[in-house]
This record gives sequence, C-alpha cells and structure tokens, in this order.
Amino acid sequence: MTILPLEPATVSSESAPNHPSSGPRTWPRQIKSGGQIVETCPAWCADRHRGDESGFLDDLSHGARFDGPQLHVFDAEHGSLPMPVLAGRINVDPYSSDPRRSVPHIHLEPFQDEVMECLDPDEFAAVIAQVRAHCDRLDKVHAQLVKARAEYR
Repeated sequence: MTILPLEPATVSSESAPNHPSSGPRTWPRQIKSGGQIVETCPAWCADRHRGDESGFLDDLSHGARFDGPQLHVFDAEHGSLPMPVLAGRINVDPYSSDPRRSVPHIHLEPFQDEVMECLDPDEFAAVIAQVRAHCDRLDKVHAQLVKARAEYR
C-alpha cells in the first residue's frame, strides 16, 4: 500500500454556519412528554435542526462538523482512494444525563468508520499530541528512507 500526500483540510458545506452572525437562532419546540420549550443554538452551532421542532427533550444536540484531510491511499486493485482522516464534530447534548455529553466535546473520526466519542479538551489535546509525535517519528523514518535509498545505489 502506498500513501500519497495529504490534501489540506477543508470546511464541509455541512459545517458552514447556517444562520446569520447577528444573533443566536431560537425556535419553539414541542416536547413529546408534554409541554413546550424555546431552544437556542450556541453561537458555534452549524446544525440546521430540521425536524427538531418536536421530540423527547434529550433528542436535541448542537454541533459543528470539521473535515479532516483526505489521505490518498493506494491500493493495487483500486488505485488511489481518498480516505478522510482526523475529521469530526464539536458536539453538545444539552439535556443528556451524562455530564460528559452535556458540555461541548469532540467526536473524532481518526480514520473512516472509527470514532473516539466524547473527548474533553484534555483528552483531545492528548490525541493531538500523539498525532504530532507520530508525525515527528515519520519525519525520522523519512530521513532513514532517503539515506537508505542513497546508499542503495
């Protein structure tokens, strides 16, 4: 398997703000167990909240997706396939009984179909540090490869 260069990260159209920056979005919401509440999105929320006019109180979440770079992975049968890496979402489930989910947190997708859920700022910083350290290690391996190829000829 050959790994081609990473493409720069881009902002997904899904994560682009869907509301004017002049103020927060609010809407009335019917609660299935009875009653109504007025919901207000946090300023960073990019969710469209389609279909969130009613439901159970804890069905609501706010979020903003962030894209990761596309790592082009070469496969002998399929050629070069772009695979998203290190993408995810800032998320909050304001009515969750889980205290980790009821405050903003990260859902990180290190690789396609793999998820690290509910990372707090310290846990997310630890993941970033691990990725950075691994990239430093890959720089050393790259230097070894260049040297090995030079000596091989």
